Amino acid sequence: MEKSAEEPNGGPGGAVTVTYGSASGLSTRPPVRITQDTASVPGAAEKNDRFGWSVSAGDTNGDGYAHVAVGASGEALGSKQSAGSVTVLRGSAKGLTGTASKSFSQDTAGVPGAAEARDEFGGSVWVTDSNNDGRAELVAGAAAENNGVGSVWLFKTGSSGITATGSTAFGPGSVGGPAGIAYFGDNFAN
Repeated sequence: MEKSAEEPNGGPGGAVTVTYGSASGLSTRPPVRITQDTASVPGAAEKNDRFGWSVSAGDTNGDGYAHVAVGASGEALGSKQSAGSVTVLRGSAKGLTGTASKSFSQDTAGVPGAAEARDEFGGSVWVTDSNNDGRAELVAGAAAENNGVGSVWLFKTGSSGITATGSTAFGPGSVGGPAGIAYFGDNFAN
């Protein structure tokens, strides 16, 4: 029997649950659970997507609200199994919803490279304001890229948040790392 995306375990595609806090601890506001079947979230919850495999939060557009990057390292792109994707969910005064969320993969225009089966793009994500402009950038890793060599992508931000325009990619050789299987980008220390 196929599991529903509304089951507590996240169902076939995975899920992210946000529990809100307050100055005095946990808020009485109900938690929010988001899947790829949530309204306005790109994609569809499918078995083995691993939506939520990696998660990081930060203000990507300078509006004062946390936005959440969600890796789905098992996301299939057409016939390319486990090519992977990253979805950025926008926070607002109403909290986190699927509204205005964006999804990125190696098949997104402006993103260097091309999606291939088993790249596992989005296996790691990190949202950080690396240039101190008040808008956090997105860093996405694909440790299985190029048969385990691995790569990392840096996505820029603007007033509308994360954009593929101007994004860059680099592997272990770019930073003096080892040749061959390195699983570069497998984990970010954040």
